[in-house]
Amino acid sequence: MEEESNRSLAILCSFIGGLIGTIPWILIYVYGNMIVAILAIFIAMAAWKGYNLAKGKTDKYVPTIIVIVSIASVTIATFIIIPALLLLKEGGHVSISAIKDLYEYSSFTSGILRDYLISLLFTGLGISGVITNMKNQIRTGKKINLMDYTNISEEEKEIMHKVFNKYGAFDKYNTISQKEILDGIDDENKEILFMKFTSNGIIKHYKGKYYYNEEIAKNPGKANLKRTMKIVLWIVLIMITISVITAILTSNNNNNNNNINNNEIPNERIEYNEVIQDDTISYLVPDSWIEIEKYRKDNIYYYTPTIDKTGYSGIISVRYGDTDYSIDDFNGFKSAIKETYENDPDENVISTNINEFKNELGYRVVEIIMELADETYPTTEYMYYIHGDNIYGLVYLTDYHSKYVKEPKKIAYSMVEQFNFIEGESNNE
Repeated sequence: MEEESNRSLAILCSFIGGLIGTIPWILIYVYGNMIVAILAIFIAMAAWKGYNLAKGKTDKYVPTIIVIVSIASVTIATFIIIPALLLLKEGGHVSISAIKDLYEYSSFTSGILRDYLISLLFTGLGISGVITNMKNQIRTGKKINLMDYTNISEEEKEIMHKVFNKYGAFDKYNTISQKEILDGIDDENKEILFMKFTSNGIIKHYKGKYYYNEEIAKNPGKANLKRTMKIVLWIVLIMITISVITAILTSNNNNNNNNINNNEIPNERIEYNEVIQDDTISYLVPDSWIEIEKYRKDNIYYYTPTIDKTGYSGIISVRYGDTDYSIDDFNGFKSAIKETYENDPDENVISTNINEFKNELGYRVVEIIMELADETYPTTEYMYYIHGDNIYGLVYLTDYHSKYVKEPKKIAYSMVEQFNFIEGESNNE
């Protein structure tokens, strides 16, 4: 029972160690806006360290435990901890529901999945080194530093060469058993010496027996370089494959989001209710939407779908105000708006498109479509400036591509089409 208790404690400490090992990688990912996936190598090392600190039993089950703990740590860090920190970074409220909402955005999901696969790859590299160390410790009953395998002295080469020279075992046609090798070495660390030579490729394994490769023994660094280059090549190929797949998924998502024509009027009529504000403006609002009264300010009103209580999707605001431009000076009105957005210093703005049209009541409208880069919420903003006589109206849609709002651009456009200044006059020229 005591042994089982020690094992449970060691597994718990290993898991804690694994999560601690994710901290550098997580912080750089969230606050450095980059993925340094190679840091994931340290997750397995930290998990192994945690297991050792709890003095867990070192046996054949330990490698499996470390693999499971390492994968679990990187999975929890990627899919739970990182999204939570991203929400905090953006000033959002962290909850299970908010994290679930993040995964409704396909661009976020594809991005986090790509980073997870890359990080998992580097975690695997870290695991492979730790597993080798563990297996060697299990075989020898001694703790071995991974760095002990990198240096082979000339004296050690001479000792090992004599053993194989005795049997003439220098190619795959002339091999000897591990027992014959160990029996020929007069050193208390002969098991470690044997594993050091096999790890560096000097002792080759062939059909259950071994031979000594003199060419690699002369230049072990060259053999290690070739092996390292192969590993690097495979990593690069895998990363390219993951990036291509992610790019395709993201491209498909963007195409789906951009399929709505800028001036397209909805074919299906949604039920709308007329809203009159301050006896000055009137417009239509879908009957399934409600006003967010706590956001109301002077001459500004906010609406959202009743099903979406988070405020993260499909918010439409409507406002009005005075302007210096009369109904006959639409060009001046439009130029002032263009100048404001074209000189926008916001570094997150990817593109800004400016259009104009008349609504159904004859008022001229300036349409601004702005794409914003955002790691948490891919966002498009639609601004519709309706020009009256020394007065303007603005229908402003912030679209987070929510699952709750079907084609919010069309809803905003329908509101604009029926926007009216109650005591103004339309410009039907």
